[in-house]
Amino acid sequence: MTKATTVRQDYQLVNAKYKLSTTEIKFILLSLTQIKKEDTEFQEYEIKVSDLEERLGAEQNETRLKQFAKKMMSKPLEVPTGDGWIIANWFADVEYIRGQAKFTVSFSKKLKPYLLDLQERFVHYNLRYILPLTSAYAIRIYQMLKEYEKLKIRYIKVDELMEILQVPNSYKIYNRFKEKVLKVAEQELLEHTDIWFSFEEEKEGKKVDRLIFRIYQNKKEDKTEIHKQGTLIESNTENSYTDYYGMNCKIKGEICEHLLVITPLTGGSVNCSFRSGENYHFESLDLLLKTKIKKEEI
Repeated sequence: MTKATTVRQDYQLVNAKYKLSTTEIKFILLSLTQIKKEDTEFQEYEIKVSDLEERLGAEQNETRLKQFAKKMMSKPLEVPTGDGWIIANWFADVEYIRGQAKFTVSFSKKLKPYLLDLQERFVHYNLRYILPLTSAYAIRIYQMLKEYEKLKIRYIKVDELMEILQVPNSYKIYNRFKEKVLKVAEQELLEHTDIWFSFEEEKEGKKVDRLIFRIYQNKKEDKTEIHKQGTLIESNTENSYTDYYGMNCKIKGEICEHLLVITPLTGGSVNCSFRSGENYHFESLDLLLKTKIKKEEI
């Protein structure tokens, strides 16, 4: 198997409803990287067990592989169409060849419009950003935000996002969903991928009804600039705001644990998101830094 790394998917497939494990998603994406841009028909695609182990960082055996294939084939996806929807498996079949320690897979023909000859409204990204992610929800949110990367913002209803991700009932309580899905994805994308995000909550009454995702480039080699009291600060300077990730703050008498993201805004103000779930706005980076608590004070 050639180690191609680009995945291309139609936006409808990115927003399809399905629930897969992290390993299952990565297996499918490994297969998708083998589809060539010029392909008009699906081919049989090979995945060697050694390549799977290398990419996933885990040793496999045949019993485990068979259980894995059966479980994956039992999990269909639902794709919306103009006239209704399609329920399909990702693969028409998955074959294991023992002597060569490899899989061959054939994608379901119903997925052709979403994977072949893509002309517009498709999402493409590099698999290398996906492989370090440990949360299946983080992978899905990454894909969904890549669709809106150029727009830099995505609005989505909370109920719609939960439905797309097929979260269990225990995660349908918003605070639980925020802790186990949104905050985990926020941290993983920041650490491992080419984009990162912050999000805002819009309420209808007391209920969080809609989320606003703001999408940012996450290229460490680039200089990110923010305004600090009218002075331009570059991220490779001593006063870079990225230097403050992970710090603790005491705001309104409470300790907010582990700063995850500082989002620069026009006029020099900043929004801050913390691992403990709080989001705060500061008129300047200086005001944020005045709240910093030394580790020995915690």
